[in-house]
Amino acid sequence: MNLLECIIVSKEVNDKFILAKNRDRAYKPVLEVVHTILDGVEVVYLHDVTTDWSEGMNEFGIGLVNSALMVGHDEAEKKIVKKKGKPSKDGARIREVLSKKTLKDAVKVVVGKSGTNSGVKGHTFVSSPKYMISVEQTSKHEPQLTLQNIENPVVRTNHGHIFSDAGYTNGIDYKSSTIRKISAEKTIDKVTDWHQIAPMMRKQFYKSDSQLNMRRDTNKMFTSSQTVMNLTDKIFSLHYLKDKVEKFEGIKRSLPDGYEPKIKIQITAV
Repeated sequence: MNLLECIIVSKEVNDKFILAKNRDRAYKPVLEVVHTILDGVEVVYLHDVTTDWSEGMNEFGIGLVNSALMVGHDEAEKKIVKKKGKPSKDGARIREVLSKKTLKDAVKVVVGKSGTNSGVKGHTFVSSPKYMISVEQTSKHEPQLTLQNIENPVVRTNHGHIFSDAGYTNGIDYKSSTIRKISAEKTIDKVTDWHQIAPMMRKQFYKSDSQLNMRRDTNKMFTSSQTVMNLTDKIFSLHYLKDKVEKFEGIKRSLPDGYEPKIKIQITAV
């Protein structure tokens, strides 16, 4: 079983509201950035070609990032192999989230229909430029929603925040999850410019191969990309680690002729 571990962050920096993520994988993904129209709404999202996973934002400043809770049967991508992935149902759900014009409608998709187990699993931050909702749910736990204080950094990794039996619960994996969360909270709290977020989340406070680092680089797990979304100014920024992805296929645009994009895209190879 391939492990999927991440750090997701929300923070207001100088009146700019930011969502960010370190995406850790046990395989080198094939990535692309898709810039298109979904149900009449302009969207930009990171797309993992291997698994169909997606995360991103739309023209109304609605954005989403997600981090897995490692309940064995709940791991959406647990059957991933290097070349042939099992598409994640959550990828399609997240693209539906991004097609919504309001935060209320976006949250409804994240939560899913009651009793149907149709929501986005794990820790999810879904946000507008003014309000951020955190949602925690697994196949065994009904969704719990929290309206967060956007002035302080909010961080989730791979253990339950509300549900103590969700995600990692003991051992080195739990220790890694808690330390990465604390490191991100302290690091991001010091940020004064939103452009600093990705470099700060690449800092390593332990030996380079330690699984306690925010930027992972172990034999089993490594950070392959970072997404930073400025929901206020509608800027989507991707930082991908050149030696940790199998291929970056660039930006795939499918916009109407003459359309003036509302979302800016920034790509950096690290």
